[in-house]
Amino acid sequence: MERRLAAILAADVVGYSRLMSADEEGVLAALKALRAELFDPLIAAHHGRLVKLMGDGALVEFASVVDAVSCAAAVQRDLAARNAELPPEQRLELRIGVNLGDVIIEGDDIYGDGVNVAARLESEAEPGGVYVSEAVATQAAGKAPVGFDYVGEKRLKNIAEPVKVYRVDQEGRSIKRRSRMPRAILFIGLAAALAVIAAVALQQLDRGSDAPEVEVAEAMMPAMPTGPTLAVTPFRNLSGDPAQDYLAEGISEDVIVELGRYRDLNILSRESTETYRDAGMDMRRVGQALGADYVLEGTVRRAGDRLRVTGRLVDARSGAQVWSEAFDEELTASGLFDVQQRITERVALAVGDFDGAIKRSDARRARAKPPENLSSYECALFQPGLLYDRTMQERVSKCILRVVDEEPGYWRGWAQLADALRVDVMRFGGLYDGTQDEKLARAEAAARTAISLNPDSSRAHYVLSHILLLGHDLEGFYAEAENALAIGGDRDVDARVGYWFTWTGRKEMGAALLRRAIELNPKSTREPWHRGLARYHFLKGEYEEALAEYRKGAQPDLWWSVALEIAILQKLGRQDDAIAARDRMYALRPGIRISDIVWLYRRFQRSDADSVKFVEAFRAVGIPEGDYAPLDLGEAG
Repeated sequence: MERRLAAILAADVVGYSRLMSADEEGVLAALKALRAELFDPLIAAHHGRLVKLMGDGALVEFASVVDAVSCAAAVQRDLAARNAELPPEQRLELRIGVNLGDVIIEGDDIYGDGVNVAARLESEAEPGGVYVSEAVATQAAGKAPVGFDYVGEKRLKNIAEPVKVYRVDQEGRSIKRRSRMPRAILFIGLAAALAVIAAVALQQLDRGSDAPEVEVAEAMMPAMPTGPTLAVTPFRNLSGDPAQDYLAEGISEDVIVELGRYRDLNILSRESTETYRDAGMDMRRVGQALGADYVLEGTVRRAGDRLRVTGRLVDARSGAQVWSEAFDEELTASGLFDVQQRITERVALAVGDFDGAIKRSDARRARAKPPENLSSYECALFQPGLLYDRTMQERVSKCILRVVDEEPGYWRGWAQLADALRVDVMRFGGLYDGTQDEKLARAEAAARTAISLNPDSSRAHYVLSHILLLGHDLEGFYAEAENALAIGGDRDVDARVGYWFTWTGRKEMGAALLRRAIELNPKSTREPWHRGLARYHFLKGEYEEALAEYRKGAQPDLWWSVALEIAILQKLGRQDDAIAARDRMYALRPGIRISDIVWLYRRFQRSDADSVKFVEAFRAVGIPEGDYAPLDLGEAG
């Protein structure tokens, strides 16, 4: 294995998925031209080596950090000039990140933290911008034909320590190490605003008028997580080869960083758990010593081209095992770094996700408590979108209303209130006062409050996106859905965005998101995943595939789920089965007509064209027509 110090440039096309969904052939042609006429020549001119292309991205290695920065700046400068001559719909923009670090060489490929940091810097950069690490800025200052503007310390995904980030300034020639205040957050009502301002004023009086700005920023930081504390003990190397210790160490560290994205979990640092390496430890004692509610331990075994990682989550209060799973990967199909990242994501998802082991365990405990005894975290564990029991809905709704009243700074309470109002609208419920439009307005305000308190919550952005979709704001839906996907860290959110993309015109991207969610968590029973794929295949005329996916995610207690089953069975020629399904739907929703179903579909579909096959099937099984406007087939679905 060879290691060397290198400057790494990572580049990515902004909004690639959106561009591809609009004009796949045009985007591919523009990318090819961009490479041939601009990107590749500039890499060669600055003595770089194109390591690999990754769809819409590229990874380039340089021996000189000055060459790497100069190349990045030239690419963005020339691309801006190129775009100025094109209409907006034909422009491609790049984000670029540059890092200087140690890399591991494997054939023509490179991987390691040096590469990972470059990729994460790229994802943080603004369109048309270049972000670099402090090592790059320090070494290139005064040598590269650009300056560097300090952005601040950022916690980057899968990177253990915060990274000091600088923005390349095309007009400058020096390093500007100035601190930056975060954007002012939106306060919840006048009382909350006055409380924050008063707290800051008192701090300034205590510290004197020359107190640094960073103290004000800290006063405005969100509250610490209110959920359980999790300790991740070092994963043990079972390969029998001490040279593989680095792999176990890397996976342990990556899991800690990835779990840190779940804002309701207190994740103990690696240093806190470093001494707890021995097999067969009593997890209750470990938890007691560390003050942890849960302990996650694991093993790593590499044998030839196979890698197996196991994880086990223990409730430190009872000693009970609440989750365990083994993850197997083939190392020949992709680089070790990609495999490590994929396993890390799967472990973190299984443990910390919205539908993960910790949330399920805590939710079971919370369901046994009276509503008035539930903490804000426990109230937020309930999922209004999945609660079909009226009594449970009322219980949870009261709990959520209490949380936002007593703890107006708790973002998840507002997110759950928005979600509960959204569900009430979808089901024509009466848990909350007001008309449907008034509930939607309250839901949108609650979701925006949650986002103002925690802009990095993909779930809050998703809830807002679906509320906007219910309000027929398709562009707003796309914008917030893309925000949720860009933040990432919640595969349930990714899948739900994918589900609604299959309704709103972005079918291929929606199906890809759903398949990815299933791949990462094949044991999950989350209904939108397979049902979304069933709808996708149905609209493509692939009825056998549609039925197979539907069977995996059927919800026989929901009439709109059974409506999809009716349509699939009828198109397969299974008339008797379709009629039996129709009768089951009648039992769930007596008196339902085609007009009711079309009304529901029109709330979410981009056009009426997607309703045609459904309406044909519903008519064929004798569902009454009802009164609705004729289908408008002028726009392709």
